[in-house]
This record gives sequence, structure tokens and C-alpha cells, in this order.
Amino acid sequence: MSYNHRMPCDLYQLRVFFVLAKTLSFTETAKKLFVTQPAISQALKKLEESLGCELIFKRGKQQALTENGTLLYQTCEDIFYRLDKAEESIRRNARDFLGTIRLGATVEFGNHVLVKNMKKFLDDHENIHVDFVFRHDLLPALLSDELDVIVDCRDISDARLDKKSLFREKYAVVAAPDYLRRHKIRKPKNLEGSRILSLDRDGTWWERFLLALPEPERPVLANMVEINHLRGIVAAAHDGMGVGLVPRYCVARELARRELQDVFPEITLLEDHFFIYQKKKKADLEKHRILVTYLLSIKPVEFGVAGKRRPYSADDHSAGKGEGVIGRCR
Repeated sequence: MSYNHRMPCDLYQLRVFFVLAKTLSFTETAKKLFVTQPAISQALKKLEESLGCELIFKRGKQQALTENGTLLYQTCEDIFYRLDKAEESIRRNARDFLGTIRLGATVEFGNHVLVKNMKKFLDDHENIHVDFVFRHDLLPALLSDELDVIVDCRDISDARLDKKSLFREKYAVVAAPDYLRRHKIRKPKNLEGSRILSLDRDGTWWERFLLALPEPERPVLANMVEINHLRGIVAAAHDGMGVGLVPRYCVARELARRELQDVFPEITLLEDHFFIYQKKKKADLEKHRILVTYLLSIKPVEFGVAGKRRPYSADDHSAGKGEGVIGRCR
């Protein structure tokens, strides 16, 4: 590659490179910037010519950053975040639109809790636009700036991220009342003869229940039926297929209508903990501060608990303390 005729790099070329460095895909970059793939290639070529070095090279079938490319990416990350902050300040001074936030959350939490609590925010802050993305693999999208803020129950330690504690997610073992009567389920050991509805076949999903019990009281869950979506588990339990383990907020309506029954209401199951994550460099953006402050103020009725539960024991159906938190949520 020849770099004899160097031209000054411009902001558009840097923006193209910045997106390309995050996606490492010319096709994906073209989609994100609403231009053609040849336009992306041409912008990168001009930027490399202006700098006199190669920024991206092909490693097998994949693209990768050169050492200079990595250095420029880190610089661009700082530049574009500073530009975003400056633009926001200008807009705020003009009492104008502050921008868009792409808010990510796990699928069930997003659908059942988050959207139900966001109307007030949108009504009170018409100068901030929020788009919602519900998926399970949130961290890569946050790190690549596909998402700006995420709510996730995975406990992530990353020096690049700002992390704030949000909710504790409570779980319940549920079944249709008729199923409980027919199978005479009154204590955990009775589950050994029941059909167990689970997100996995190996029983990891049920550890948040099993580990909340003293070891002698833990049933052997042999008849495990895998259903890979919480809504499927709720529907199967509702139709009397078996006993399911789900976040309480997923079945708040069914429990209130007595279509499902909390099988062991006296047992305190292990909980997951929801957190708010964003990149530290974005945390001081005004729109982010406003949104995060609002999220921290939410008290979802779906997460409410009437009274304090007692721990389980063999005599009175109360349980010993758990042995940790199972970090898997939906």
C-alpha cells in the first residue's frame, strides 16, 4: 500500500473508522452508517493514506486492528464521547433535544417490568428519546456502543463500566392448584415424583431453590423437562404439565388470580440482583444521569413482597441459608 500522497483526515473518516473498529465488519458498518460498503472501504483507504499507516488488516476470514489502529480507536473513543457531551451541553443550553438512549434489558424483565414503568419518564422528559432492546446477551452490545445503558442481573466486573445496584429478583416455585392436589405436593421431597419444568436439563436453573434448603431436605429432581423460555414454563405450569421455577414478577397476575399457586411460600429462595451498567465515559452525559436517576427511583409492584418470609426447616417448612446466588436471569 502506498502512502506517498497524504491528505488531512476528516471527521467523517474517523467516524467510519470508529464504527468499523467496533464491528470489524464492513457490511455491518455500512448498515449502521446508512451508506454503501464501497463508501466504507473508500473512507478507510483515505484515512490510512492521510495517516501513512495501515489501521485494519485481514486475519484469516476476520478483520483485526493493527497496533496503530488500536491506538487510533482508543483516541476516537475519547474524541466522540467528548463531542457527544459537547453537543448535549449545547442542546441543553438551547433547551433542545438531548438525544437518544438505547436501553437494553433481559427479555422477561424488559417486557414484564421495565416498559410498564417507563411511561412517566417519557412523559416527563420529552427531550430524551428512548429505544428499548430486550435480549439476553447484553454486555457485548454495551461494549460496542450498540446499547448505551443496560439492566442486567449478571454481576459484571469491568473497569470500563459504571455499575449501580438496582433490584433483587425474587423467585417462586409454581404449579396449577389441581396439579398440586393430584400429586400431593406439600414439602420439597414430594417433588421427586413430579415433572420439573426447567430452562435446562442439568438442573442448574433449579439450584436457586435447592441451595436454599438444608442438604437432607433437597429432593432429587429426576424428571426434568427443558423449556427454553420462561413464558413457556409459565404456560406449561398453568396447564398442569408440571412444577416450574420462575421470577415472581413473571407470574404476579397468575398468582393473584389463583391460576397458579406458590408451592413453598415459606421458603426464601436464592435471589438474583439486577444492576444498571453503562460505560464510565458516558456516565456524566446529562441524558444518562437523568435516566439512571429515574431507574433507581422505580419501585416495581411486581417485585413487592408481603411480609418477611421465615427460613425453611424440616419441622415447619422453613429453610436454611443459601450458599450463594445463581447468576442467571431472563
